Amino acid sequence: MENILEKMTAAACSQSECEECEIQGKLLCVHKPKDLIDFYVLFMGWAIPFFSGMIIGKFWVGIMVWFVLAIFFFGYLEALVLCRHCPHYAEEGFWLRCHANWGLPKIPKMNPRPMNSFEKVAWLLYIAVLFLYYIPFFVISKQWLLLTLTSSAMIVAGWTLQRTQCNRCYNLSCPINRVPDDVKDSFFRHYPEFVKAWGRTKPDST
Repeated sequence: MENILEKMTAAACSQSECEECEIQGKLLCVHKPKDLIDFYVLFMGWAIPFFSGMIIGKFWVGIMVWFVLAIFFFGYLEALVLCRHCPHYAEEGFWLRCHANWGLPKIPKMNPRPMNSFEKVAWLLYIAVLFLYYIPFFVISKQWLLLTLTSSAMIVAGWTLQRTQCNRCYNLSCPINRVPDDVKDSFFRHYPEFVKAWGRTKPDST
């Protein structure tokens, strides 16, 4: 049963088994629960001082606006510009299953081509709006300690993600993806649909 469940998280792969695959452990094609936990622990490190400062400052309207922006982003926009270009999106079912956006709806249609420049800019700008949202509120209310804590948590989270998850991320066209070129070549050996969509020549098998 475990092998079946693992294979379902790499639905677009041409291999029938993960054993002896050169990608294994180098990409989050088959992630483990701890990968999801690691991601959300980093998010909570930012979220706790963020919401604490917004509540202390009684920025109720600001909190509601943030939630509206977040629901639209995670409920639809991120899938449209980012997630639908990832192999995880090819899995069966309506809900996305990956190490970062587990449980989000797959509303836009799957598209294996790489993200274009507009999609990358749109995603980066929206991420900046969501995660730098606190700055004017904390400055206005002079919550310097929480401003420092939230900013520090965001920097630590970004640095940690780059070193532990972005360097193994399954979505190779994400603008913050840091997967090494040799691992990307290994990926394209096993994902013919993406080779065609990216306009690449399939690497020789090893």
